[in-house]
Amino acid sequence: MTTLTLVKKTSFTVASLVTTMLLSICPPVRAFMFGTGGIQFDQDTKINFRFNNSVSPYQSSLWVAQADPQNNGYTNIARLFYETQPSDNGSANNWEATFGNAVTSENGSITQTFTFLQDQIYALLLWSDTGSGRPFEQYVSSSTFMNSPNWWAAGTQFRREECLVAGCQLAVFGDFMLNYNSSDSFASINGGKGPEQFSSLTKAQLANGTQISFDDAKPGTELDFKDFTVSAELVPEPVPEPVPEPVTVFGTILGIGALAAARRKKKRGQQP
Repeated sequence: MTTLTLVKKTSFTVASLVTTMLLSICPPVRAFMFGTGGIQFDQDTKINFRFNNSVSPYQSSLWVAQADPQNNGYTNIARLFYETQPSDNGSANNWEATFGNAVTSENGSITQTFTFLQDQIYALLLWSDTGSGRPFEQYVSSSTFMNSPNWWAAGTQFRREECLVAGCQLAVFGDFMLNYNSSDSFASINGGKGPEQFSSLTKAQLANGTQISFDDAKPGTELDFKDFTVSAELVPEPVPEPVPEPVTVFGTILGIGALAAARRKKKRGQQP
C-alpha cells in the first residue's frame, strides 16, 4: 500500500516566512480536539469509521495521516476507504459510489476501526484522482490550515489558490444535513448555519456517533460538502472489574476466619 508525505513549502520570501510562522502555531496543542483544527486525544482512543456516501466524478480514497513532531509534515498511515472506480454507473445519481460496488476497504468491511495514539496529532486526507490516473493527484484535508498552496506533496496539486495562508475549510463535522438532490447551498440546507458552525466535535458527539463530510474542491463549483461522507463513533472502553477496598478485603478475611473457628468449636462440642 502506497503512503505519501505532505509537507510545508519553505522559501526565503517574506510572505512565505509569515506563512510558516502562522502555520507553525496552528493547530494549537490541546488535550482533545477533533475537527478542522486537527485530531488529537489525551489517551489512546479507538474510533469506528463507517462509509456513508460518495457523489463526485473523482475517484477518491480517505486516509488517516499523522503529523511529524514539528507539525511540518503529515504522512498517510492508514487507508480507511477507497473507490475502485469513480462511481457505480457513470454520472447516474450524481456520480454516486456505494460500498460494495465502487467503494471498498482493505478488509472489505464498511466499518473501519483506527486507534489514535495519545497526544499525537492527526488529520483525515481525502486524496483524489481527477482523471489523470494518479490516485494522489490532489487532496483536501479535514484540517483547514493544510488546505492552502503552502502545503505540497511530490506529484500532486492543489487548485484552490484563494486558500492562502490559513487555508479553506473543506470538511464539516457534526449533526448537519445533506441533500444530494438539491443545488441549494450548505447553509440553506442547514437552516442558515454555515460550515464554520460545523468545525469540531465533542467527545459526547463522538460517543453518540456523528458524521464527517468533505468537499473535494472541484474547480468552478460551490462548496457543498457532500462529495465524500463517513460516520464516526467512539469505541467504548471496557469497564474494569471493581477492585475491593482493602478494608473490605480484610473484613472478608476476618469473617471467613471467624466462621471457620465457629465450625471447629461446634465440631468439638459434638464429639463424645
